[in-house]
Amino acid sequence: MATLYTFGASHYCEKARWALDLSGLAYEEVRWAPGPHLIAVRGLAPGTSVPILRLAGSTIQGSDRIIDRLEAEGRGAWCTRTEPDEADEVARLERRADAGIGIAVRRLAYAMTLPAKGGHSARRLFTDAVWWQRPLARAMWPITRQAIMKGLGARAADLPDARAGLERELGYFDALLADGRRFLVGERFTRADIALASLLSPIADPPQHPVYPGLPDSTATETLKAAYGERPCVGWARRIYRDFRTPAAS
Repeated sequence: MATLYTFGASHYCEKARWALDLSGLAYEEVRWAPGPHLIAVRGLAPGTSVPILRLAGSTIQGSDRIIDRLEAEGRGAWCTRTEPDEADEVARLERRADAGIGIAVRRLAYAMTLPAKGGHSARRLFTDAVWWQRPLARAMWPITRQAIMKGLGARAADLPDARAGLERELGYFDALLADGRRFLVGERFTRADIALASLLSPIADPPQHPVYPGLPDSTATETLKAAYGERPCVGWARRIYRDFRTPAAS
């Protein structure tokens, strides 16, 4: 059985989890806590980021590379395109979602909470992690919190820029979806749809999300929902979750 290593609350990990659930590949998910994950990842992958998939003796790090592997093995037929122009557009929009919406949502959420010690964020990040990491994560939290704020530019002074970045990306996808299209590209559900919907999930907070309903309430999530929950692209993400997000049977 394959193993997927994640942060449970991470929207990038949800992107990989969703693709795996649709692929039919049997896998076990192991959820880590930020900070102690640095111990667990040592010797497993070259970087420190998650998601990481262990599959048939190999290690695949990053949600985009995980989906690439599923496609290469013929497990991603839901997102295979035959038309080159559509394939290029799917790839472009996935890159835009990864580098734009995904980073902007994460940065703003942390900038709103971590400067005030980030207690809500800590509880949300640690709740479903493997048992041995939870006490260590709490002990490491002052250091981890500072590292996240510095690494992501998520300090109180960064709030205006973080808000502007998210507004810019939401505006881009609102405009793209203004013609009423059901999918981002063409007439089929693709990996671009998985990417945008999953990376908007902290704002959309869809009931079909396999992790969020079981996590503690988040000040950042509630604030993001109140500020941006009615944006057209966020409503689109909720519909994509409703129509296509069926978690794999446990």
